[in-house]
Amino acid sequence: MDTLVIGGGPAGLTGAVHLQSLDADRVPVVIEAGDRVGGIARTESHRGYRFDIGGHRFFTKVPEVKAFWDDLMGDDFIDVARSSRIYYRGRFYDYPLRVGNALGNLG
Repeated sequence: MDTLVIGGGPAGLTGAVHLQSLDADRVPVVIEAGDRVGGIARTESHRGYRFDIGGHRFFTKVPEVKAFWDDLMGDDFIDVARSSRIYYRGRFYDYPLRVGNALGNLG
C-alpha cells in the first residue's frame, strides 16, 4: 500500500484517482466506514420510499476541477444550469445572495 485515503466520499475518491494519475504504479487504498462509497451524496431506500441524503449537485468555479470531472465522467456527466434559491417568509431569495434581490424582498 502506497497511500491510504480515509473516506470514500467525493473528496476521498477524487484524491485517490488524482494520486494514481500522478503515478500509475501508486496504489491508493480507500477506507470507507459505510457499506458503499459516495459519502452523503446518495439515495437511501426505506419501506419502499427513496430519500436523498446529501448533495446531488456538483458546482465549481475552478476550471481544472470541472475539466477533471468532465474527463472522468465523459458523457455520463450531466451538466445542468445552476439555479439555487432560498424560500423565506413567502419569498424566494437568490443563492448565493445578491444585494438587489435580497433588499427587494426584504423591503
